[in-house]
Order: sequence, then structure tokens, then C-alpha cells
Amino acid sequence: MRVRTQLVVAFLSLAVVPLTAIVVFSYWTSQQAIREAVSAESAEMAAEMSTRLDTVRRSIHKRLKSVANLPVRSLVYGSESRGGAGKVYTDLMSRMGDLNGTVDWFEFSPVKVLDNGGESDTEPFLIYPSVTLTKALERLERHALSLEEAGVTEEYLEALVQEAIQSRELLEAAELEAVEARGAEIERLLGSKFMSPVHRGDEVVGYLKAMVPASQLLRQVMAATPREGGEVPFARGEEGDIYVQYPEDREILDEVGISMNSDTPADPEDYSVDWIVAESIDPESGLVLGVARPIAEPLRELRRTAFNNLAYGFVLIVLAMIGVLWLSRRMTSNLTLLTEGAERLADGDLTARVPIRSRDEFGQLADTFNRMAEQIRDHQGRLVDEERRRKEQEIQQRLLEAENDRRSLEFEEARQLQLSLLPREVPDLPDLEIAAFMRTAAEVGGDYYDFFLSDQGELTAAIGDAAGHGLRAGTMVTVVKGLLTSAATRAEPPTLLNEATRALKQMHLGRMNMALTLIRYMGGRISISAAGMPPALVSRSETGEVEEVVLPGTPLGGLADACYLEWNTTLAEGDTVLLMTDGFPELLNEGGEPLGYQRAQSIFKESKDQNPSEIIENLSRHAEKWAAGRPPEDDITFLVLQMKKSA
Repeated sequence: MRVRTQLVVAFLSLAVVPLTAIVVFSYWTSQQAIREAVSAESAEMAAEMSTRLDTVRRSIHKRLKSVANLPVRSLVYGSESRGGAGKVYTDLMSRMGDLNGTVDWFEFSPVKVLDNGGESDTEPFLIYPSVTLTKALERLERHALSLEEAGVTEEYLEALVQEAIQSRELLEAAELEAVEARGAEIERLLGSKFMSPVHRGDEVVGYLKAMVPASQLLRQVMAATPREGGEVPFARGEEGDIYVQYPEDREILDEVGISMNSDTPADPEDYSVDWIVAESIDPESGLVLGVARPIAEPLRELRRTAFNNLAYGFVLIVLAMIGVLWLSRRMTSNLTLLTEGAERLADGDLTARVPIRSRDEFGQLADTFNRMAEQIRDHQGRLVDEERRRKEQEIQQRLLEAENDRRSLEFEEARQLQLSLLPREVPDLPDLEIAAFMRTAAEVGGDYYDFFLSDQGELTAAIGDAAGHGLRAGTMVTVVKGLLTSAATRAEPPTLLNEATRALKQMHLGRMNMALTLIRYMGGRISISAAGMPPALVSRSETGEVEEVVLPGTPLGGLADACYLEWNTTLAEGDTVLLMTDGFPELLNEGGEPLGYQRAQSIFKESKDQNPSEIIENLSRHAEKWAAGRPPEDDITFLVLQMKKSA
């Protein structure tokens, strides 16, 4: 992927994507909070409905218990409307109080066998609450009036009594079936029969049962539920019957997903996402009391808010413009300046401000406009600064990449040049075994080794280290190799070094120089000359001792009249000579400590019984262990010559 494409993708990922994610996350969490809050309130409403239902049940039971000692049996009479039966009726209606609007009728069921062994002479009868009869009986009793004085005929009063009190035996089969069905429905939905024993003294002479229409009672319970927010209270029986307060509520519940007369309750996941449904189970009856609350409008407002947050700047400007256009139709000339300021701001003049001339709503609006314009200008300035910084960073990144590419190419060219100057193979001499090794560093140095063999079989070996890195070092190695190639077999090592340093000075190469060691071998005799190189090490096979050959001398190209020395010796069978560049003794470990010449000499000494290849392998292994796997900062080169042992 191109860098430019990466920057675009990075910008989109680090700017647009996080902003969108924040807005979406904020919307999602706010939606969850709204749902949880509405669910909690709805659950509280449903629980309150269950509490109200229990309160109504207990109130009915309590009122029924209050009539336990009334002589209810005396209500069955003929035309004696002003006797004890009338007082019993008024007492019954009075004690039931406001529940008369809840109870359809009372049913008195006498005990068939009395305590004295006889049978009850009263059959079950129904008592219907009658406001007209109650008022008439109260008026007669309160004022002790006769029927004539009260203006009530006996026939009228008797008709009221017969209408209010009916024997169960006189009901038709369909009416009896309806009464039984109503009682079963009450017990099934409300979990109670609403029945209380009637006493005569200590004896139970019968039972008074209140017939409370379940649907009517549930509507009264639901009527106390607030509906300001569009709430729809409902109740659901165990058989799936749904009860609502108003007929139009059924259509709403169908839209929510609460089906009418369904055999099984709806799964909450099937409910409309725009509604919250909370339910509470009445423990006594198993009736489910619930509330459905709409949340479409809050969710719609939440989505609108999330969109506004995403388009913050644009929405502010549009709202300001709409506000100015709308208010300009109604306001006086005081809004003219605000309109002009809004137009200037819309034209791009971020310095536009409106003078505040009053402290009323006009002044507050002008102050709000000024603060908004200041925020927009600050935001615009931040955007410009961020864009400038982004471009500067992009330019710096491109320059850095170009420099890295250039340096990588230069290093690779230098490495290839360095490797091309090395001999392809070591000379094969009858009495001398030779091995060479070079490991290049990450930044290319100028290590170099070479072999020159005369027609008489005389070997001249060279090992060197050019100062610096890259192509400069490679150039120096190339020049020195050319000088040695032309003169290596015709002059002695010190003379070769003198001629080479004079030639380099004549080339005016500035501070470029190269350390070099020359070793010449013929028939067991060797001579060594050095120009600024690390000491040569000579291991004696017979004694096991290692001689350090230190020859002073400046690197080639340093001084035109430099003088170089020569060290001569004779090698016995098994004697070994080690030449190395400073990359090995100056190799650093993890703590920044160099390997050092003493450790290098000790490692070489312990390898006295090994052949040249094994010696180099041992030196390389110690170098890797010392560096702990880190790449060397300089080239490491070894050149090992060993006198062969007689077979």
C-alpha cells in the first residue's frame, strides 16, 4: 500500500471512525438508559396496579366482615317495608359504602340446617344495590314518617323491594347460569370469592357473597394509572384474556404485539421496539397486570441528538440562520445588527461580532451569537493548524524515506564493491594452510584481504581496514588493491607501504586513509609490516605461547614520508599466524564493554591445536556469544596462516 494511501486510511481511521464510534456508542448507551428508566417506571406502575388490586380485595372483604352480625335473613319479607328488613337493607348499603358502585349484587346463601335441628326457611336470594330504595328507606326511618306523609305508596315501595331483593329460585336457568359464570370469573381472575359468614349470635346462619364484575374492578384499578405519557394499562388472565380500560386500548396493544385472547403469553422479544412492556403477577390470583409505555418519541429525539452531535458545526450554523430568519419577522430594529452579523458569519467573516445593547432576551441572543462565532473561529484556526502540521509531518516523512532509500542504496553498492574486491579462493601452498573470513556490518566498512603469489612461489598476503563507511571506504579499498596488484611481488613489504602512502597523498583524497598489514612468506620464513593495524599474533606449536607483534606506523594516506618497520621470523611445523581487523577486539557486548585485545589473544591461544578453519570458527563463535546476537557495528575480518605438520 502506498504511503499516501496509508495516510488517507490512517486519517479516516484515527479521525472519522472514532468520532462515528463515539456518537454510535453514546446513542446506544443513551437508548439503553432510556429503556431501563422507562422499564423501571413501568414496572413500578405495574406493581402499583397489583397493590391497588390487593387493596380493593381487602377492602371488599373488610366491608363484608362488617355486616357479619346483620340479620340479613330478615330481608326476605312481604310488604313490611318499614320493619327491621328495611333497616337491615340500609345498614348493608351504608356499610358497603362506596363499594356499592363496584358490586353488582349480593347473594345470601343460608345454612340449610340450623343449630336447633330445624331447617332454614329461607332460600338463597340476591340483593341488588338500589340508590332509590336506600334513600327512600333512610328518609322514612330518619323522620319516622308514614307512607302517606312521605308521599310514597306502599305499592311503589314494594316494587322497589321486589326489584332489589330477588329469590334465587325465581331466576330462570339462563340467569342462574350467568350468575354462576360471573362467580367463576371473579374467582378465576381476582383469586377470591368475596364471601363472609353471617352470624346470629354465635351461630353462622348463612354466607353473604359479593358479586364484583372482574372487568369492572380491573378497569377501576387501571383507571388510577397515570396516562400522561401515553401509557396503556392492561390485565391478562391465565387463559390469555386481555382486559383494558378503554376499547381503543385494544388496537394499541395489538400494535405493540400483545394479542387478544391468545392461548399463550407473547414473548417480550415480540413486542414492538417502540414500546416498553412491564408486567406484575398478582400472587393471589395469578393475574398479570401490565403497563405498555411508548418510547418512540424519546428514541426519535435521541437519534436526532446523535445526528446533531455528528454534524455539530453545520447544525449550529443552520440553526443560527433559521433562528435569525424566524426572529427577524417579529423583532424590532434591534435585531438588524444581529441579522447583518449572521450574514457576515455565513459569508466566512469569522471576526463578525454583534454589539450587546441590552440585558433582555435581545442582549442574551447577541451574547450567544458572539460566543458561537468565537468558537467557530477557534475551531477554524485549530483545523488550519492541524492541516499545516499534517502537511509538515508528511513532508518530513517523505524526506526521511528518501534519505533512508538513498543510504540503503549506497550501503548496498559499497557492500557489493567490498565483496567484489576479495579473492575468490585462498592460495594452495604445499607447506602452508591458509583460511580467511569476513563478516560485514550493518553499515558497510572497508575491511579487505588479498593474496598475491609470485612466479617463484613467494606469497604476499594483505589485510586492511579503510577508514569510514560506504562508498568512501570502498573507493579507498579499490585504490589500495590497485597499488598492491601492480607492485606486491616486486618490492619488500615496508617499501610497498611507503610507495602506497606516497601515492595516496598525491591523489589528494583528504582525510581518507587505510590501515594495512602485509605478510610475506617463503619456505618457512615470514616478514610482517604494518600500517596502523592491530597486532599480529603468532602461536608457537612447541611451547603453546602466543607472541604479539606490534609494529608502529600510520595508516596509508596519513603521512607522505611515513616510515614502516619489518618483523621477521621462522615458522616451525604447527606454528600459526593470526591477522585481524579492529572489528573483533572492539566488538561491544550488551553493557557496552569491548571484547579487548587480551580476550582476543586468550581465545586464539586456546585454539592452538586447531587448523585455520577451526580457529576462525572458534573466533566467530566467541564473537556471536559476546555480542549476544546483536549485529556488529564494524566489519570483522580474520586471516590465519599455519605451517603444515609432517605426515
